[in-house]
Amino acid sequence: MKRYLIPIIFFSTGLLLQFWLYFSWTTFGLLLTSTLLLCLLMYAISEMSTVPAQFEENVSTMVSEETAPVDPNPETQTANSELIPEIPFFSDTDPVSMAKELKNRDNRNLFSETVKEYILPKKNKKISSTLYAYYDGFGFTECFWQKDSLLIDSESNDLDWEEYEQNRILELLPSLNRSGRKLYLPLSLNQSLFGLICLETKDRFFENEINSFWESTILLSEKLLEKKEYHKALRDPKTYLFNKSHFYTTAKDRFYSHLHQNLILLKFINSSHSQEFAICLNEAVKKKGFSDIGLFQLEDHIIAGFIPNSNLEKFTTFIQSFVEELDSLDFNCELALGYSSKTEPGIRFDQWIKKAYRSLEDSILHNAA
Repeated sequence: MKRYLIPIIFFSTGLLLQFWLYFSWTTFGLLLTSTLLLCLLMYAISEMSTVPAQFEENVSTMVSEETAPVDPNPETQTANSELIPEIPFFSDTDPVSMAKELKNRDNRNLFSETVKEYILPKKNKKISSTLYAYYDGFGFTECFWQKDSLLIDSESNDLDWEEYEQNRILELLPSLNRSGRKLYLPLSLNQSLFGLICLETKDRFFENEINSFWESTILLSEKLLEKKEYHKALRDPKTYLFNKSHFYTTAKDRFYSHLHQNLILLKFINSSHSQEFAICLNEAVKKKGFSDIGLFQLEDHIIAGFIPNSNLEKFTTFIQSFVEELDSLDFNCELALGYSSKTEPGIRFDQWIKKAYRSLEDSILHNAA
């Protein structure tokens, strides 16, 4: 009843003023309407005030559930944890083979993403299906089948075609098969070959149609070249990690942001496979969720990354397990680790970078000793 005390006082005061000053049905109606609205407002405020109490009750219930007694038998917990061993990163391959596969996958994904974005429009009813194939510098593998405006993923099968057809494409020229039902169009620009498009028809393609179909692929070829050049501008050509230029751009963003992240530097010491190790480590770091963008290639044997404060200890443990796994595969790998935190009061951006390099040098000297 307390919630309606203010509306009652408001209505009573207004009614007295009506009789004392001037009474009219219009002003009385306005007074009544205002009072009802005030009642609704007080009711809503009253109901909202009960929510925190209910919320506290729910939270206390959750806390009581979370703080339930732990199983006093630690042997049971240990046994359960041993049932789920951590899966090795190099479970079914070696780092050299994995690095090669990862680079091929990166190039193929770049091709696939561009094709998805700039798929050829379905204009000619003569075309029954369209195949997009990726060129890795050695051969062509299937990538997508296009049915109307729908793209269907294909397994990475080699193309089934004749040698003269392949030679024409390698010369960056269109090729029509003997039956005239398949037309191969190279996706190329500036002497760079990215892949091909194979158009199929239930009828037959004619020589005078080839140029018009070939011209329809120009936009896709331009976008493939554009994406490839952009990729080259950001990535190291040997490892495909982000390059040194992109590192400094990203480092400034991370340093001046509100995120509490450490700058990590890693150096491969006396390793003949440092590039392959860097590629595999970059993949592992992203899979484990330590970094949202991966690692950066600063020099031939030095890579960098940005790791949140909360993950620093786990990251150090992970690096140790990564090196141990390589050793178990008879791949000699020695890593020195340096880091720098920006939580130090008054630290500048250049000091943040230099501090990480000093930490890396100390780690190298410690390992040498």
